[in-house]
Amino acid sequence: MLWHIAQHAPELRRWLIANPRADAALLEFISQAGGPGVKRALAVLLESMEEK
Repeated sequence: MLWHIAQHAPELRRWLIANPRADAALLEFISQAGGPGVKRALAVLLESMEEK
């Protein structure tokens, strides 16, 4: 389901980044495909990983 959303609903990609079931391959696809808010959502994810 996540892959379908990523491929067919670019306006929702930024929300998939926060989904704990989004694996590395899906995140890579989203980062390359882009979409509204994707760049910022990825930045937030990476910042949160650095804090741990």
